[in-house]
Amino acid sequence: MTVGRERLRVPVGRDAAHWRTRATRRTVLLVVHNVTSATRLLDVLPLFDDAPDVQTLATCTGSSPFLAGVDALLDRAGLPVVPWEQAKELAAAGGVDLAVSASYGGELQAFHGKLTILSHGTGYNKRLATPDTGHRTPDTGHRTRG
Repeated sequence: MTVGRERLRVPVGRDAAHWRTRATRRTVLLVVHNVTSATRLLDVLPLFDDAPDVQTLATCTGSSPFLAGVDALLDRAGLPVVPWEQAKELAAAGGVDLAVSASYGGELQAFHGKLTILSHGTGYNKRLATPDTGHRTPDTGHRTRG
């Protein structure tokens, strides 16, 4: 499970600057809730491809009951995965310039700084004025002869 991963020493951590092969000016953290949200976050990952001074990391909140496949997906993406507790510490210390999530799940309030929430499906952020029960009234939807 992603949440139980070991703490990263590189590219973040106390001695990370000593081991980095390139200078970074900004850190973007992808906050994953489950596979659906991870897939949406990976859709926007190419936005950072042409920014060599941006370090992109991922973390998983561990707050979803649907975590199966998260580890494999992040491993295939080749992103450094920061354990959730370390990610919260990093953000609290000002080490995250932008956190991007595709879910409202998890302790997002732990991120001090810029946070953006992307929708991860049709209607995800849609709010209805009144709930639709799906039942028709007797005078609608029926055709009559003549």
